[in-house]
Amino acid sequence: MPAERYYIDSALTIGSTLILEGTEFHHLAHVMRAAVDDKVDLVNGKGTLAKATIESVDKKKARLAIQSAETEDPPTFEVILAQAMPRLNRLDFILEKGTELGMTEIWLFPGVHSERKALTEHQIERMKAITIAAMKQCGRLYLPKILVKPPISDWQPPQFPLFFGDVNPSSPNFQNLWNPKAAGLIFAVGPESGFTAQETQQLIEKNGNGVKLHQSILRTDTASLTALALVNHWLLSR
Repeated sequence: MPAERYYIDSALTIGSTLILEGTEFHHLAHVMRAAVDDKVDLVNGKGTLAKATIESVDKKKARLAIQSAETEDPPTFEVILAQAMPRLNRLDFILEKGTELGMTEIWLFPGVHSERKALTEHQIERMKAITIAAMKQCGRLYLPKILVKPPISDWQPPQFPLFFGDVNPSSPNFQNLWNPKAAGLIFAVGPESGFTAQETQQLIEKNGNGVKLHQSILRTDTASLTALALVNHWLLSR
């Protein structure tokens, strides 16, 4: 686990001074009890890790001076999880573990059988907070994007190869269709009750490939994380 990190949505440049407020300030001042002259790590979710010194701590904010910064190249392979909206507790788990497993984007869409059909602004902000916490904990420097998408029928032609979990016993194994030379992929997972026949046909019409992830039928969160874990393993093996 990396050293304690704090997220700030700002450019992190050497010599600049930034103000840390809100939840991140609360954690720094009231949980970690950091004080003036302490050194802290900052991340912005855009590839930069900075070392900063605390210059002052007030009731609601801290002033930080950046001493050094390093930037990591963005991922060369886009890993997009297209997730039919599940129950919020399952979605929290998918967001946290998906961040750890390297997804670069998550698309949340209303499936015909989805238990949820929409998300509020408050819920989306909470989801972002979950990905920020997971990013800091696992040492990633890029924050996954959270996008709310329309039903499958209204998707634009996919930019990357599209796959979806298919319980049909004759479906090929995911590994058999994996292409390490592609620039990315999209993996679509249905809700707990699965895709309808119409949704499956819509995915096929968008050049989607139905694949098997396991010999058993997986729950929606298990399927999502299994697909991400397989892709991460294959990327490491390239």
